[in-house]
Amino acid sequence: MGKSDPLIFKAYLDMLPWKNYSKVAFLGFADENAFTKCIPGKERHFFDLQLKNWDINDDSWRLESDYDLVISTRCPYFAKDPSLFIERCLGMVKRGGVLFLDWGFGDHWRYENYKIGWVKDGEHESAYEDGNYLWSGVWHDSFLSNSAYKEFEEWVAKFGYDDVKSAIFDETPSILNLNKQPQWMSDVKMSYNLITLWEESPQLYVLILINK
Repeated sequence: MGKSDPLIFKAYLDMLPWKNYSKVAFLGFADENAFTKCIPGKERHFFDLQLKNWDINDDSWRLESDYDLVISTRCPYFAKDPSLFIERCLGMVKRGGVLFLDWGFGDHWRYENYKIGWVKDGEHESAYEDGNYLWSGVWHDSFLSNSAYKEFEEWVAKFGYDDVKSAIFDETPSILNLNKQPQWMSDVKMSYNLITLWEESPQLYVLILINK
């Protein structure tokens, strides 16, 4: 179990609508864990990037379209095209259903020097396996007034970051700017929550809940 798990799992559960789901998909999960076991769902499907039964960047991937809850956490930042990834996930969710995702910024154990994003000074970060690269993130200008974002700004100042928004765009290969209203946003309702952890090596989680 990772250091962040107990805290971030609680944040996930606090944000998710609490009801009995008939059919749930977990993208990026090999099997049940402490988080997924808390999600009520009669039928449960797992699609794990590491086990190769689902390729997040395969342009042809299509999964079933009748889920009333789709969850993908600690996985979406492997998507080269985050907007397309969300659009395809929404294609799995039936009308009235829910999509829950997160992206993360800040890293402290794969690099000698702290980085907010995944690319800096020509380095491109991989995680879990050599072929799994951390590609993407999301942004909305409302983050600037969020208390967790402001805390993240304070914590990363010691690493020389005085403009966090610019660093996110400069250091992350692909950023989905939600202010620009992709087409799929026209008929859904979105809400965000930001979580900051670990002052010594800060991480910023962006949690996104989409009601279709």
